Amino acid sequence: MIVLALESSTSSAKAMLYDTEQGVLDVASKPFPASVSNDGISDTEQVSRMTLEVGAQVARGKEVAAVALCGTWHNVALMDDRLQPLGQTYSWNYLAPSKSCAAMRQDAALTDFLYQRTGCMPHTSYPRQALLYLQSNGMNLSDKRYLSQGGYTFYQLTGEYCDSVSTASGSGLVNVHSLQYDASILEMLGITEAQLPPIATYRDTRPLNAWGAEQLGIAAGIPVVPAYPDGALNQISSCAAQVGKMTLSLGTSAAIRLTADKPVLPEGHQLWCYYGVTGWMLGAATAGAGNCINWFMQDCFRNKWSFQDFEQAPEEQKPLPVFLPFLFGERCPGWQDSRKGGFVGIEPHHSVEDLYRGMQAGILFNLYQCFEILRDLAGRPEEILVSGGILNSPRWTQMLADIWGQEIACVPTLNASTMGAIILALHAAGAIDDVWSFRADYEQAAHVQPRPEFRDYYGEQYRRYLEWYPKML
Repeated sequence: MIVLALESSTSSAKAMLYDTEQGVLDVASKPFPASVSNDGISDTEQVSRMTLEVGAQVARGKEVAAVALCGTWHNVALMDDRLQPLGQTYSWNYLAPSKSCAAMRQDAALTDFLYQRTGCMPHTSYPRQALLYLQSNGMNLSDKRYLSQGGYTFYQLTGEYCDSVSTASGSGLVNVHSLQYDASILEMLGITEAQLPPIATYRDTRPLNAWGAEQLGIAAGIPVVPAYPDGALNQISSCAAQVGKMTLSLGTSAAIRLTADKPVLPEGHQLWCYYGVTGWMLGAATAGAGNCINWFMQDCFRNKWSFQDFEQAPEEQKPLPVFLPFLFGERCPGWQDSRKGGFVGIEPHHSVEDLYRGMQAGILFNLYQCFEILRDLAGRPEEILVSGGILNSPRWTQMLADIWGQEIACVPTLNASTMGAIILALHAAGAIDDVWSFRADYEQAAHVQPRPEFRDYYGEQYRRYLEWYPKML
């Protein structure tokens, strides 16, 4: 049995074709050019078109049994009353609302009200804040309808207007306790529930329509699963259903996630809480990760060094420059949209290799800072499952294990979120009874042990990071 997953990520369109007998048959991706996606604003129609194009590239002419969709967790597309895009989708990295978010966070009562109801802080990450910003700049919100980017592709393929409960829970518009749109939030925006997509689950599949079948080159009538967000699908593909298992994904941005059996909302607001595929998820997201690496390699040094050059550099236990990975603002734990980052503590003896290694450490320290809060709130996880681009660097992966001081399992999924969509497609096609039963990649995970001799060394580097963290507001 063959199934297809389509993903519209922050930076590219992706597709994966999977066979229950042979595994992954084909993968395709295409980066979004700046004309399609730039600075957190993307062309809704073009993103969907490119996603369907890469889907057709791998699936055309194949006997596909089901299709599932993946999108980012925080984005909103503006639609007219006929559900045609008005041009733009605003995503988590749209930073224009940062000043208005900062002003809103000055109101402690309002901040706590929004967080405790939705699990989403007043922060540029969330569609709620993008809509409030657009409204404050003269946009009329009452004459439009709203949908996620993945939800729009689902609408194109099926004619059904809906978003998954998981995507909706990351919008800042849904009550995290009831999993329904929150009337008080909608009143704040001046919109009604009728302007928003009905909330669906992965069981609410709809048949592929004739137009979608033609675009993808596959048969009409097969089930299509509503779009789920990348973070929730990562949790599925990493087999982290059980309470006590944590996933850590590090790609363009980074996140840690822990499955929970109820909403968990710390008083300090440092973490987020959304609904995943079958239950709640507690975690933290950081804006700076692989995008910082790309900035360093491409923008700063014009690709004069290769990743392999840095992998082979001597690994000395000497003080590193401190890197604060807030080039794209801060998400967790401080939610400071306008926080700036960069290197501090550079000394004459530091080399470009030291800068690179310090940058890798700083990205992980931001994540570890969030992890300490999560650990104190929910306990140390029994298992940490790591995925994403970090696994392309054995040295960086080892550094993660050393900083955490705990064994990590490296889940060898090429695209963990896309594979999560494959799992939902397999369920829709009847190939599996339980979305948590798929364990192929988990069973192939490599395990990395922390090196005791590096624990104190990285502990000292982390202490220096924490000294600089409050100074860089």
